[in-house]
Amino acid sequence: MKNKYDVKEFCFVPPPYGGVSVYVKRLINKLNADNYKVGGFYLKTNDHSLKISPLYDSWKWMQTYLFPIKIWEYLKIVRPYKIVHSHFSLEGMPYFWVIKNWAKKKIVITVHNSMVLNSYAQTNVVNRFFLNKMLRSKGVCWITVSEQGKEQLMSLPVQPISPVHVIPAYVPIVDIYYTPLPADLQKYIDSHKNCIAFYGHSFMQNNGIDVYGFKSIIDVYADIVNSLSNQIGLVLCISDNHDVKRIEEMHKYAKFRGVNDFIYWQTGAIDNIRTLWKNVSIYVRPTSTDGDSVAIREALDEGTIVIASDVCKRPEGVITYRFGDEEDLLQKIAVNINCPKKKVKPNFKYYKMMKNIYDDLLAK
Repeated sequence: MKNKYDVKEFCFVPPPYGGVSVYVKRLINKLNADNYKVGGFYLKTNDHSLKISPLYDSWKWMQTYLFPIKIWEYLKIVRPYKIVHSHFSLEGMPYFWVIKNWAKKKIVITVHNSMVLNSYAQTNVVNRFFLNKMLRSKGVCWITVSEQGKEQLMSLPVQPISPVHVIPAYVPIVDIYYTPLPADLQKYIDSHKNCIAFYGHSFMQNNGIDVYGFKSIIDVYADIVNSLSNQIGLVLCISDNHDVKRIEEMHKYAKFRGVNDFIYWQTGAIDNIRTLWKNVSIYVRPTSTDGDSVAIREALDEGTIVIASDVCKRPEGVITYRFGDEEDLLQKIAVNINCPKKKVKPNFKYYKMMKNIYDDLLAK
């Protein structure tokens, strides 16, 4: 049974939907289609054939305080795999250190954001102890999804002794079928001359600052309605619908700015967001910090104009504005709102880079 399969991806597969989980799902599906044997973790699924597959495991969180109890279950799960790939950035390190040294597995760790310094400072002392040991280990392959993430990883008090690879977390979709949007959302889009989309996974903060920029998009949209046109709509997506208090605060703020009833509030995960990109004119990403973004790359593939803050290096084709300068953002939207779409051919460059990492490790 030992080393029967190739890779175990440590991240739950959607639902729920988010940039990292969507990437992991696509990565698993593409690798298995290319004749690799890759397993994942699932919070829930209605696919019976998947549930009975030996590559299927139900996800259980890797809490540090439960490490002495849960590690035995994870050692059993990883036993038939050659590679274990974590997508939880700097977390879960006690588990991965034991998996590496006791189960003798090759370890890949992808850091999916650019909040490395804060994460290092805020993680618990046990996790930081094992993180330092992992950074000093030769047999760990470190990946960041952006140059900014790599710079932060290399600026930690303990630097990784293994080379750090930069591989954006994106696997495109080539399916020509688009799952229809909900009827009321499609009606909203059709009733406007143009529509802008905003996506925020959660109300995450970094150094006390809203990461996704919820208030920024409401402010800019209020300016659009007042100075450009009330025929421009805003589809505001909030993926995590558990923080009811914060959602209510956003509605109150939108009412204060006079645009609450003009916005389409997509609250809760949307599994056909690719169809949304196809139907809107512009995707705005006013993030205060960022890594790479599945949403940006997917919107670009659909030919949708992407306007994003200049807080990090953005993919080719993204129009950037000065972060915090809402007048600059408004001007970029006004100039580009009527530009035609130019759908591009899916590029599997980053998938091939990830596959090459696996191939090198599997050959050792």
